[in-house]
This record gives sequence, C-alpha cells and structure tokens, in this order.
Amino acid sequence: MTYKPPETQGNFVPPNIILPDSYEEAKRVLTDYLIRVAEGVNARELAQYQDASINASGENISDTVTGQAWFVPGDANKFRYGSRTVVNFGALPKSTTKSADHGISVTNDTIFTRIQGTASVPGTTFIPVPYANTAGNPVEVWVDATKVYVRTNADYSSYTQCFIVLEWINGV
Repeated sequence: MTYKPPETQGNFVPPNIILPDSYEEAKRVLTDYLIRVAEGVNARELAQYQDASINASGENISDTVTGQAWFVPGDANKFRYGSRTVVNFGALPKSTTKSADHGISVTNDTIFTRIQGTASVPGTTFIPVPYANTAGNPVEVWVDATKVYVRTNADYSSYTQCFIVLEWINGV
C-alpha cells in the first residue's frame, strides 16, 4: 500500500500555518489557507440526527440540512442539498408490516438517497434495518410519500427500539 498525504485525499486543512516574513508572500499563503478552510468546511457533512417532529398538518418540522451537495444532471455547476430526519419507529412488528408517518413534503422532485436504520433489544442485541439473516427472515424497510414501512417475516417484537434514518434531496 502506498502512503498518500491527507491533502491529496480530499479537503484536508493542516492544523498549523507558518507565514513568511514578506507581506506579499504571507498574504498569498494566508489566502490559500483560508480557501482550503472554506472548502473543507463546505464539504463537511453535518452529523445531526433529529427525531421527526410532525406538526398538526402532518409536516416534518425538524429535518436537518446535511451539508451533502448532490449533482444536478446536465449542470456541473449546480447542486441540490440533502436533508435528513430520524423516525423513532418503536418496536419491530411480529410477522407483519408496520408503518409510521415521516412528515416529509414529498413531490415529484423528491429523491430518497438513504433509507436505513437500527433495531435493538435494549442492551443486548442490535441489527441493521434492512436486515437479511441466514434463516430467510429478513427485515425490510421502504418509504412512500407519507410513511416509512417495516415488514418482518418472523417475530422481531423483542426489538423494542428502532430508528429509521431518511435522507433525501428535492428539486433541481
């Protein structure tokens, strides 16, 4: 394996800077450093996972802009930004399908980019959602315009905690 310095692998901002004595050279180095800082900050992804708060109209009022910049087909200079919310799904169902409102304003321009989660028997067992096990009893997850659904083919009701993370982009 070949070693590559961090700055060749993406937006990496060195933790220190040495400015030359010459004002003109120091200005050039500082300008370059500030550009790298701005690019690094703008390329980050926010790690905030907020529970879906749904108002009386059924709208999610707690989605988080993730910092993800998604391409717009046909225009390399235009981006659309991702949003994220978490649905506190509760217990997994026993050999059936269960749903919960997500409150996202879905339009023809909405594209879900991630649908994933984790379920647990508190303090003992944790599984990803969706989940494919060797016994042929998967846990499936999908979304429509108003709800997130989880279907099980076995008794998973002991998994009393389940969080589904939804990420999406809208429009162009």
